[in-house]
Amino acid sequence: MIKKSALITGGSGFIGMHLISKLQENGYIVDIFDRKNGQDIKNINDLKKVVQNNYDVIYHLAGLSGSKESNEKKISYFQINTLATINLMELIVNYAPNSKLILSSSRLEYGKPQYNPVDENHKTEPTSAYGLSKLIATQMAQVFGSAKNLNYIAFRTSNVYGPHKEEKFFGYNLINYYIDQAKKGKTLLIFGNGNQLRDYIYIDDLVQAFLMAAESKMKQKIYNLGFGEGTTLKNMTKLIIKTVNKGNIKFVTWPIDYHKIETGSYVSNISKIKKELGFKPKISFKEGIQKTLDFEI
Repeated sequence: MIKKSALITGGSGFIGMHLISKLQENGYIVDIFDRKNGQDIKNINDLKKVVQNNYDVIYHLAGLSGSKESNEKKISYFQINTLATINLMELIVNYAPNSKLILSSSRLEYGKPQYNPVDENHKTEPTSAYGLSKLIATQMAQVFGSAKNLNYIAFRTSNVYGPHKEEKFFGYNLINYYIDQAKKGKTLLIFGNGNQLRDYIYIDDLVQAFLMAAESKMKQKIYNLGFGEGTTLKNMTKLIIKTVNKGNIKFVTWPIDYHKIETGSYVSNISKIKKELGFKPKISFKEGIQKTLDFEI
């Protein structure tokens, strides 16, 4: 049997680490394009060398995250999240037209929800340079799809969490950070009253959707990817502390730079991905927190 091949840009990160394992379990030969290997996503020659290998699927995870940080470093975010992604698409249509591109994007493309749960028809009005950098990349995928038949699927993911290596906190991936802090018995800070809803998806569910996208006949699609249920920030932190049996909560006033970009409550409407990909998340938030604590990396 001929094995399928996959390229993962940004493969050394949290999602990439889990995705590699899942793909290998399913018989894929996996290559990684990552700055830790001395490769630069902004270098079109570096990209061209790997794209020409004609992978069955290319997962594009490389990029900068963090809404507040993006407003402070706008040029870098657009260079990496937008322009480098456009270059990748151009290379695929020119040198590997049979490769399927899976874009890992964000629910922050939507901005502040006008209604919940948010479906894919919701208007897109990002509140940060990060959200806009991801939105333009997704829109350019649509342009390449229409003009040059780029085979892509873009995921607007909600908050993902799960087993991870402890790293310095950069202002995003809050759940994993809270878990690490609680394990040390530290105080978990919540801005405001903590009543805003978030949709949390366990990493195993997310990578399952990524695999299904690669093997599906669906193309030129945008999907919300989440659990499809909302949990308040306050209840999320309480559950972490209860499960870890350490830590405490402190409510603090919103810092002005964070408050300006806060999107309020968000819950994913995942009806479309359920219908078209057959995806259904399996791991509840309570179970996911326990699995994260039980797993040793």
